[in-house]
Amino acid sequence: MNPDTEFEAEDIQRLESVLEDTGTPEVTRRGLLGKAAAGTAAVGALGALGPLPQALAGTRGKGSKTITEIVDAAVTAEALAVTYLTGLVENASKIGIPAELVPVLQAANAAELDHYETLKKLGAKPLTLKFWAPDSFFESSSAVFATIEYAETQFVNAYLIAITEFAKAQKDSLARYAGEILGTEAEHRTLARFAQGKLPNNVGFEAYRVHQIGGIVKALEKAGVGFGKKGKGPGAFYDFAKPPGSAVTSLQSTHAA
Repeated sequence: MNPDTEFEAEDIQRLESVLEDTGTPEVTRRGLLGKAAAGTAAVGALGALGPLPQALAGTRGKGSKTITEIVDAAVTAEALAVTYLTGLVENASKIGIPAELVPVLQAANAAELDHYETLKKLGAKPLTLKFWAPDSFFESSSAVFATIEYAETQFVNAYLIAITEFAKAQKDSLARYAGEILGTEAEHRTLARFAQGKLPNNVGFEAYRVHQIGGIVKALEKAGVGFGKKGKGPGAFYDFAKPPGSAVTSLQSTHAA
C-alpha cells in the first residue's frame, strides 16, 4: 500500500484511535479521516501525527514508568523476539527442533514482527537493536522452548504493566492494543509449554508479579540477555533485521483492531 495515496479500512480505524488518544479535536479528526478515506496525500498512515509517545510524554502513573518508557521497552523486546526466533527457524535442524514445530516458530516470528512494526508506527523507539544471547539458548530443542516460555512470561507481565499504565492515562486504544498483543504472547508461551510436554493452559489469571517495566528488563538480563552489551555467560551478539520470508508465515490478523 502506498501510504500517500491509499488507505485500507484497518488503517483508517487505527488512525481514528490514535487521533482520539492524542486529543485531536473532533472537527479536525473528521477532516483528517475524511481525507484519509478519500485517499488524499494530506495524511500519511499515522506519520502526520508525529511520534505518539511524545504526545503522551509526562503522563505518569503512580509508582510506574512513563508511557514513553513502556512503549520503547516493548518495541525493544519485540525486536529481541524477532531476532531470536529468526535464528531458531534458520537453524532448526542444527538445533534439533522437530520439523512439525518449525511452522509454529515461523508464525510466532510473524506475530512478533507485526507487533514491532505496529509499535514503531505508533512512535515507539527501540532502545537497541543489538542483543547478546547466551549459547545455551540455542543448545537443544528443550532449551529453546524453555527459553521461549520464560521470555513470553516476562512479555505477558510487561503488557499487563502497559495496560495498567494506559488505563490510568485514559488511553483506551493503547490499552486495547496492549491487550491484543498480550493475548498473542500468552499463546506463544502456551505453545512453548506444550513443546516441553507441560500442561499448556496452566493458569486461570496471568501473573502480574512485576509492576515496573525496568523489572522486566532486569528479569531478561538475569536470564543472560544483553541489551546492546554483553550478557551473562558464553554467547554472541545478534543484530535485529527484518526476517526473510522463509522465517515467517501468513497470519489471519496482522493489524491492531
